[in-house]
Amino acid sequence: MNKKTGQGRLFWGLLLIIIGGLFLFEQLGYIDFGEVISNYWPAIFIIIGISIYIANGFKPTGTAIFLILLGVIIILIKLQIIERDLWPYLWPILLIALGLWIIFKPRTKPGS
Repeated sequence: MNKKTGQGRLFWGLLLIIIGGLFLFEQLGYIDFGEVISNYWPAIFIIIGISIYIANGFKPTGTAIFLILLGVIIILIKLQIIERDLWPYLWPILLIALGLWIIFKPRTKPGS
């Protein structure tokens, strides 16, 4: 088994353990799984971003970073840690970040 396969198995195995634990805690009456899902569904973006990050050998990619940040921002809005009316501030920041990414993006070498 190569390193990437082992990391993927570990990631997905841990994810299933966490989901199973949440269902078990609901059955035991410790949590309301519906409420957890309604507040934390954006964690799916974070999980996919982390999965991409792991699959690329822990090298940050634009897609992984975008998905992780998107998930974090949505969760913070749902938990009312940051205001819902974030758009007037967010879109200029996204434009600036995109411009910086275009300028400083590592160049790929031909034939790699």
